[in-house]
Amino acid sequence: DYQNAVQRLALQYSQYIRWKMEDDDAALAEEITGYPAEQDAFHLESLEEQKKVWFSGITKETFVALQNSAAGSGQPIELALELDRPEWYKAYLSMESAVFFDAYFRKNQIPDPPLFHPDRLYIGNAFCPHLAPTEEELFALMDKACRESFSITLTFPFLLEENLSETQQRLQRLAEWCERKNKTVELVVNDWGMAEILKNQTENLIPCLGTLLNKRKKDPRISYKTGDQKLFKENSLNAQFYRNFLRNTYRICRFEWETCGYTQLFPIGKNSLHIPFYQTNTSQYCPLFAVCANGERGRQKLIKNCPEYCREYVLLYPEHLHMMGRYNSLFGIDMDALKDIKVLEAYIKNGVDRLVIGEQK
Repeated sequence: DYQNAVQRLALQYSQYIRWKMEDDDAALAEEITGYPAEQDAFHLESLEEQKKVWFSGITKETFVALQNSAAGSGQPIELALELDRPEWYKAYLSMESAVFFDAYFRKNQIPDPPLFHPDRLYIGNAFCPHLAPTEEELFALMDKACRESFSITLTFPFLLEENLSETQQRLQRLAEWCERKNKTVELVVNDWGMAEILKNQTENLIPCLGTLLNKRKKDPRISYKTGDQKLFKENSLNAQFYRNFLRNTYRICRFEWETCGYTQLFPIGKNSLHIPFYQTNTSQYCPLFAVCANGERGRQKLIKNCPEYCREYVLLYPEHLHMMGRYNSLFGIDMDALKDIKVLEAYIKNGVDRLVIGEQK
């Protein structure tokens, strides 16, 4: 038996080495897991074409069902909309809110958008420091949201050392704004340094655990992974002692999640669910810049003065993967929560008390 087992393993290993040397990663994955390598040859020509495919079947009735599901869940469910790049900051400031929301969905190739009125706006980008609003834009956005009775959540990316002083000053001015307006504002933190700064700030600035700190396995190819996938359902936040640590040390009681293609078990507490996009990778060194400026993805470096290539370009991937690369990150899309209302209802029953819709990419 031992001899047979060793021979079998040796054969499997020699096959693996041969596939690794003779084929690309897709062919290797096809041999080992059944990954459909032949579909990797099919790419769409643009992000707009991809969105037409992704959002086909999404109608006004879909969002009516979404809002009815939230309203009829028997528990208070907050609806939020995400503004995460300069294009949306400027559009929101220049439009009436109803016109802006209509334009927001039409940009996603949804020709018959709903009459959507969120309870809250998320302002800022969780992944790229260069996509944050300027200070003038930020306070103009907050003033407008306040006038229109929207609650406010500000999203901060990872904290660069060179931005530390500027960030501290901005937090001070945010605290002063909250005092003047008699408002509280949530701040989504994606860096432990940012969490450390905020723990000594005023009670008007409420920290939330962002996507970059709320880590879990996310990949559009995860369905091809062999072995038991049940452990993907939980992460560190499912441990009570860790939630106690976040609450007692950093005043963090709300957690930001993303739909990512498989069932998640949400912990007790306040859980915000972002749909339909999810982040898989983020780098300080922008791969899109490396491709546009240097012609090679691997030639990445820290960008001080960003030329904002992401306003015009994205990295496209095989259509069947439902993913793309934009600015310094890779993103997948999980349409189940929008196309199957039962999926959304299950999330709400499982502990989600806020739904965050994001065009985001």
